Amino acid sequence: MLEVPGDLHLHSCLSPCADITMLPGEVAERLVARGIRVASLTDHNAACNVSAFQRVFRQNGILLVPGIEATTAEEVHLLCYFETIYALWEFSRRLLASYPRIANDPERFGYQLVCNERDEFVGQFPFLLSVASLLSLEELRGLVERLDGVVVPSHLDRRYGLLYQLGVVTPEMEFRTYEIAHKVNIESIASKLPGHPQFVSNSDAHNLDSISPPRYVFEIEELTVHEVLTALRHEKGRGIRLL
Repeated sequence: MLEVPGDLHLHSCLSPCADITMLPGEVAERLVARGIRVASLTDHNAACNVSAFQRVFRQNGILLVPGIEATTAEEVHLLCYFETIYALWEFSRRLLASYPRIANDPERFGYQLVCNERDEFVGQFPFLLSVASLLSLEELRGLVERLDGVVVPSHLDRRYGLLYQLGVVTPEMEFRTYEIAHKVNIESIASKLPGHPQFVSNSDAHNLDSISPPRYVFEIEELTVHEVLTALRHEKGRGIRLL
């Protein structure tokens, strides 16, 4: 069994709250320096930069898991992961169709920059990405799972986390894996959750200095996206071990 360090929550210059230096080459350099071998670009509600990051990550020996951080109608943030970039694009297309078309004001809300693999800006996303979709948590989860993806609720112990927003996680909305921002809270959080979940703790980096050393490892048989998703599902003896 391999133990592979991961960070599955990173933002690029596309996210309005992220620094414009969050570009493929710059991020890859930091991940290599930190020893991260599996990573996911999870911009808010759009996936325009994933292809560029995937190409650069591959050149640097980093496996990219296609991902996005979606906002439900309840204003809950969900990390959504897919086996292929095509499944991600299909999800992104349906997700964006559920969003109100509010023109972005870069000076007020932040720039939403599309980049290429050479760390060049090639455009801006026109509609504000930091708003809630019209899809409920249940609807978004169902859409991801119909595309054979995996949902991990973001930062339970922070604003826009599932517990923070709703106050409770019922057995009907149980997940196999949850993200926590701070491991110190893990026992308190676990006591409020149904079942016996596992946890990840990602950097949720919005700037280069926030890309942290690995906080967990994937316990997998081989370095593939399929194995990573199996570990997130906590199936077939695969899983996650916090460091």
